[in-house]
Amino acid sequence: MARRGHSTSIGKFAKLHHDRRVSEIRVLGELLRRERRAVQHEPAARDVTPIGAAVGHHD
Repeated sequence: MARRGHSTSIGKFAKLHHDRRVSEIRVLGELLRRERRAVQHEPAARDVTPIGAAVGHHD
């Protein structure tokens, strides 16, 4: 009977794909944490009023 797991060609490709995906998820998580920290340290960026709402035309 053939061996199962990472010793087979399919298992090696599966491991490579899984490792690459895990790496991508880690990178995205780090980007999200950096953005969250940037927003927390720059409160003025969150309090920007849209241009149309600031004008307030009343006829």
